Amino acid sequence: MALNLERFNKIIDLSFYTASGSVKTILCPRHGVKPDIQINGTYGASLELYQLHVVVKNLYLDLQQEQYTRLVIRAGYINNLITIEATIYSMFRENPGPDGTTVIQCQLGKLTSNWLSATVQLQFDKGTNLLKILKSIQKSLGATDVKMGLMAKTCVLEAPFQFDGSARNALAELEQLFISKKLQILMQGTTLCALCLTQGDFIKSHIVQYMSAPPQMTPGDEAGQWHTMITAPWMPEVLPGDLLVIPSQVYINNGVLVGGINKTQMLEVTEMSFHFGTKGSINQMTCSGFIVR
Repeated sequence: MALNLERFNKIIDLSFYTASGSVKTILCPRHGVKPDIQINGTYGASLELYQLHVVVKNLYLDLQQEQYTRLVIRAGYINNLITIEATIYSMFRENPGPDGTTVIQCQLGKLTSNWLSATVQLQFDKGTNLLKILKSIQKSLGATDVKMGLMAKTCVLEAPFQFDGSARNALAELEQLFISKKLQILMQGTTLCALCLTQGDFIKSHIVQYMSAPPQMTPGDEAGQWHTMITAPWMPEVLPGDLLVIPSQVYINNGVLVGGINKTQMLEVTEMSFHFGTKGSINQMTCSGFIVR
């Protein structure tokens, strides 16, 4: 979807849930005066569930803060919203008074309990495809789906694999088994994903319409990849394991061409952070990864 910077209509809806299932919601008007809400977070190609911080000015909910256990966020632009689910582990008020702010610290994802406690018993023969193994772990984690990059789909066991223990440790062992292919297994929402970093593997692709500044590039790793960082307005749908397609026109608008050649570039995202707010100019993501040649 093409985004026009002059017409960004930023939206953040918050729904607070109690352990009993009661819900209180702050709906952001689609037009007119909006509540002052900010969210920021960091995602990485890792087994860890990452943290998310939400800051709300003049929070007006009528329940005691410590009763809330889960937060569902709808955020993005008016025609491009995503849903982020998180478990609340801390909620406190800063600067008491009419302009006081409430800070909500969360753990991303709704799989927290499964992620920490799930156990598996695995026994697979040599030649078993990685997808089959991940499908057997999926149910224990409560994941709704398994998605893999094309390169990751080629991973097969070179020896029999047995495991009895936590699902998290099983996934870590699988990463070690395929370390030569730089396999990474991560959670995207409730989906278990696997991809081979630095080999042009990816889960989804997105076209970057704008950048806030020219990309920063540094020499790459032993595989000859180039590490790259770009800063741009937040694209809510982008996650680690995705491919950012950056048309040459975007580079021209930022006063730089990679290698002096007028061509499209592609960035395989390994980490990203974002800071997004309903008011003012708070709207940025920073993505790090590898240029795919």
